[in-house]
Amino acid sequence: MGLPFTRPIFSKKLKDGMKISLYPILFGGFVKLLGEETSEKSKNAFNRKNVWQRISVVVAGVTMNLLLAIFSFYFFLGLSGFKVVIPKFSDFKFTSPTVPAVAITAVLDESPAKRGGLLPGDIILNVDTKKFSSLSDFQKYVRNQAGKEVTFLVADTALSKEKKVTLIPRENPPKGEGPMGVGVGDALVISYISPQEKFYSGLSYTADMFGYNISVIGHFASSAIKEKSVEPLSESVSGPVGIASAVGSILDLGGIMALIQLFNLLGLLSLSLAFMNILPFPALDGGRLAFLLVEAFTGKKLSAGHENKVNQIGMIFLLGLIVLVSFSDVVKIISPFLR
Repeated sequence: MGLPFTRPIFSKKLKDGMKISLYPILFGGFVKLLGEETSEKSKNAFNRKNVWQRISVVVAGVTMNLLLAIFSFYFFLGLSGFKVVIPKFSDFKFTSPTVPAVAITAVLDESPAKRGGLLPGDIILNVDTKKFSSLSDFQKYVRNQAGKEVTFLVADTALSKEKKVTLIPRENPPKGEGPMGVGVGDALVISYISPQEKFYSGLSYTADMFGYNISVIGHFASSAIKEKSVEPLSESVSGPVGIASAVGSILDLGGIMALIQLFNLLGLLSLSLAFMNILPFPALDGGRLAFLLVEAFTGKKLSAGHENKVNQIGMIFLLGLIVLVSFSDVVKIISPFLR
């Protein structure tokens, strides 16, 4: 555990030859296989195995990340009643059964929404029993009902409780506040109802989250290019500091809600690690896999020295990226206190 930039605090060699070490820079961890970076004569060394055995070892980590994500999501969905709300940031087509919804992101003081009892985080399932396929359709309907009484069917973020809220949208609201006086956003309710849907929910949800996260990152990257600013992309990623902060926020929820969201975070982190590690980038499992596939299909093996140099360059780049992302996380955390 930790990164090997210093001498280990603790190191012990076991009877079978495995050595366990603890380093002071607890910014991650690593597994170093015998013969992975040097030539070894031992029959158990990594470099002495055939190419397909080495490939199976390299992809084992990614496989375990995927399995951990699937099992974590099964627990998350089961504890959530097989109903989940996610914000809609892209037009990704989900394989899981979904229903469009509207999320309340903010409620202004002295507004009809405030007086009616709407809260930030509430999910509007329908209005006057009408469901809406888009946020713009919802907003258009509410504007057209200005001065009339409308009834909202609302659920909390966990979809565990529903309530009806009746209010009258304003005909002449203050500038920028809208008829209801709320901030709203597109959302999707993923709901597994039948026994078959629930049985496959962990698999389908994992596949959806994998594709959806790639789609969202692409959306933010496109926004960053259009705006000629890295801010949209930097706001969508986090490193170890941001993850620790997220865990702290989840634990503050307490009780069953904290447990549910911890399983969700564990699944998302495992899925992200699987995606990142399989990328064909030096120092990652995907980079090592690329070298092994070339060897498997050409019969030519890159020398250990050259491969190590390429991986060292990749590791330097990745560590630099981690430092930059962590700095951004720290800025996000302390910026509210500097205003």
